[in-house]
Formats: sequence, structure tokens, C-alpha cells
Amino acid sequence: MLSLILGLSALLAVYLTAWAHFHSRVTAAREFSFLMLGVAIYSLGYSIEISRNTLESTFQIINFEYLGLATFPTMLLLFALHFVRRKPLSKTLTALMLVVPITTILMVWTARSHQLYYIDPHLLDGEFFRVFVFERGIWYWVNFIWADLTTISAFILLLVNAVRAPKKQKRQAITIAAGAFLPIFTSVLNLFGLIPGYIEPVSFSMVVGGVFLAFALFKLGLFELVPTARELALDSIRDAFLVLDRRGNLQDLNDATLQLPGARNFCIGSPLPEGNSLAKQLSPLLTREVKQLEFSMEFPDGPIHFYNAKAYPIQTTTLRDNGTAILINDVTETIVLMRRLNQQATTDELTGIYNRHYLIQWGSQELERARPEGMYLGILMMDLDHFKLINDVHGHLAGDDVLRRVVKCLQDGLRDGDILGRYGGEEFVAFLPGADLPAVIQIAERLRQQIENLIIPFEEDRITITASFGIHVFHGQEETSLDELLHIADQALYQAKSGGRNQVASLI
Repeated sequence: MLSLILGLSALLAVYLTAWAHFHSRVTAAREFSFLMLGVAIYSLGYSIEISRNTLESTFQIINFEYLGLATFPTMLLLFALHFVRRKPLSKTLTALMLVVPITTILMVWTARSHQLYYIDPHLLDGEFFRVFVFERGIWYWVNFIWADLTTISAFILLLVNAVRAPKKQKRQAITIAAGAFLPIFTSVLNLFGLIPGYIEPVSFSMVVGGVFLAFALFKLGLFELVPTARELALDSIRDAFLVLDRRGNLQDLNDATLQLPGARNFCIGSPLPEGNSLAKQLSPLLTREVKQLEFSMEFPDGPIHFYNAKAYPIQTTTLRDNGTAILINDVTETIVLMRRLNQQATTDELTGIYNRHYLIQWGSQELERARPEGMYLGILMMDLDHFKLINDVHGHLAGDDVLRRVVKCLQDGLRDGDILGRYGGEEFVAFLPGADLPAVIQIAERLRQQIENLIIPFEEDRITITASFGIHVFHGQEETSLDELLHIADQALYQAKSGGRNQVASLI
């Protein structure tokens, strides 16, 4: 019966070892795993030892037992240090602390050739089974003192931690301290001969203490701290995060996900709803068509938000596909800022049309497109007549208003596809793709008349203005640069100015 109980205790210790191993990323879980492995070895060995009848076979199983018995006190202290400090000892200190246990194991394995550990070992008929008895050698006492010091130190550390622990963690800390105390208590009872029948109680107390530790770790919050902390962290970030299993069923999502349009219809344990706007956007990630994508969605109150979504495959340790995690980052501010910067880099701040730099880029592209296809490209250069006088008489605010009104007039008079930009102060250039000379003349005359008929109210005044136009037409067969074409249009504009202004001129 005793062997059966010890065997069951060993199985329980093995289970706790495996449990802790699969939670190895949690504080002190690795030390707890080794601790319970030592308990399992010792309990299993002791269950076999009490059934042996010869000294030789008893020695063989004791050699196995000591792999757990010698390391248990040290692993308990390492567990306590890691648990209390929230970080493990360095590899060097850990190795130093294992010197005594490893030496003890070697002493036991070679005990038949010396008397440093066992003196006169023999078997004695006990009340329940044959008992291994011996006189204690010098290294036995070294190991005994080391085991007691480490075990008591671990208990003191855990007891102090229990006293100082916050209220929410106090129950857990007290339970762990109690688990560490049980081996000490039974060792004292055994030392003073208070355990009957030569029964070694330490193995039982180790297992029971391990159960206490496991209850505190698994049920009172330590192994739940990391998932809880991660959940809090995920809920506190602005990025949306959701997890789906390999069958496409939603397993988890954070608070930020619920703020996305359509996400309120998502249900844990079910696939993303068909026809859902957000689900449609994420579909390429779930089918692994792409690993990353960008999309935009409109909120019910009107604003459009832009998102960057990235999929992370979830794999087991055997690289088996276990699902997909999706991180969705709201990049609206970045997109808006980039658009604003791009607008500032490409448009004229006052009039909202292309600035000179971007206008030249567009003109160069249109020229390169027209050249191989033999297309026409009309170039229209316009300058407001006597614009300085408006600034001098009415002020710069009036001049700015005139420029904006003239630009609106030009935009209304140009064709779809024509490119308009501010070339200088009151000078504008338009590129007219596909327009031959008669078409450019017709467009320029229309614009000139519209500007001439424009009446701009400003305060109590009514401002009128005229404009002069210089035009030129490029044909795809010509070998010339954009600068040369603009120079010809500028000469035509100068001719229009010299000829009396408010007219269209061409050098062709």
C-alpha cells in the first residue's frame, strides 16, 4: 500500500513537472518544473526501495533516488529566489549552488568505495519493510547542513514575501510559503524520531508541498498573471488585434478592434460574418493571399479612416499551422499628414493649383508622352496686366483675392485633362495635351475674354483686370526641350504685352 501511494505521488509530481514545463515562460516555472522532477524521482525511487530485500539492489535504487533527493533543497531555493526577485540567478551563481548537490550524488554513487557518506550500511527488518540503516559520514553532514540551510532560506524568503505581498497576492504568497514549510516540518519530526516504523516522510511532504505550490501557482494567479497582463496590454494599445484559429473561428480580440466599423458583429468562437465590411477587407489575410494590406473604412458619423493590417501565422512547436493573428494599425494621421505634405510640395498655397516645380514635372511627363506618339502639346503662358497697380491701390489682400478669382476663371475655361499651374507671381502656365494651334488659340481667346469680363468686388470697390497670353504648340516630331518650349511661349507673351496687352500672341 505504501509503495502504491508513493507511486501515485510520483505520477502527480510528473504531472506537475509537465504542467510547469508548458508554462516555462512564466516567472519561476522552470525552477518549479525541475523541483517537481526531483520529487518525482525521489518518490518513485523510494517506492521501489522499500520493496528491495538485498543490500546491493537497495544501493542501486538509492543511487537513482539521490538524483531527486540531493537536488530538491537547492531547486527549492532557486525557485524561491526567482519567484521573489522576479528574475532568475545568473548562470554562474546557479552553477555554484549546484556544486554541493552534484558532489553528494557522486558521493552516493561511489559510497561502496569510501566511508565519507555511508558508514557500515546494512538492511534492518523494520515494522513494515526492510530498512536501509547506516552511520553518517562527514559528507552526509555537509549535505544535511546544506539541505537544511537552503530549505530554511527558501522558506524564510517566501515567508517574508508573503508578509510584504499586496492584498491581492497575499493568499498566493502564503500558500507557497506553506508548501515550502512542509518538508522542513517533516524533516524535524523525522530527526527527533517522531515518525514510526522507519518510514521516510520527506517524499510525502515534498509531494504535498508541491501540490500547495501548484495550487498557488496555477489556481491563485501566477500562471494567469502573464495572460492577464498581456490582455491588459492589448486592451490598452490603440492598434486592433484579433486571433482566429486554423478553421477561421474568432478566438480573441481586444477593445480597439471593437471600435472598428462592423467589428461589433464579431462573435468569439464563430467565423467572421459574411458580408461584413471589415471581414471583407481582412479576407485576403485569412486566405493567406497576402501578408499585409492597406484599406480604408468610413465611420457612421462620416470620417474616413485608413488602416494597415498585417497577418502573423500562429504555429505550434512542430511548425503546424494553428491559426492567424492580425494586427490592424490606424494610419489615418500618417496618411493625412503625408497628403498634406504632398499637397504643400506640389501645390501653390495661395491658389491651390500646381506650383512651378510640380508644374514643370507634369509638363516634362506630357512632353515625353507626346513625343513618341507624334501628339500635339499646347503650351499657354498668361500674365495679368498691370497687376502691381492693384496691389498698390487696393492692397495685397485684394491682389490675393484677384489671383484666386482668376485661377477659378482659368479652371472653368480649360478642358478636362489640361494642366494648370502658377509659374510666377501673377504668371500662369497651362499644358494642353492633344491641342493643335487652332485649338490653343480658341482656348486662349476664351480665357482672355472670361478674365476681361470678370468683376471682383472688394470692400467698396469693383476690380477688373485683363491678361495677356503667349502660346506655342509642340508636335511630337520636334527635337526640343521643355525649357525651350516655355521660352518660345514666354517670347510670345512678351510680344502680346508689347502689342498693347489683353491679347493672344504666337510666334508661329
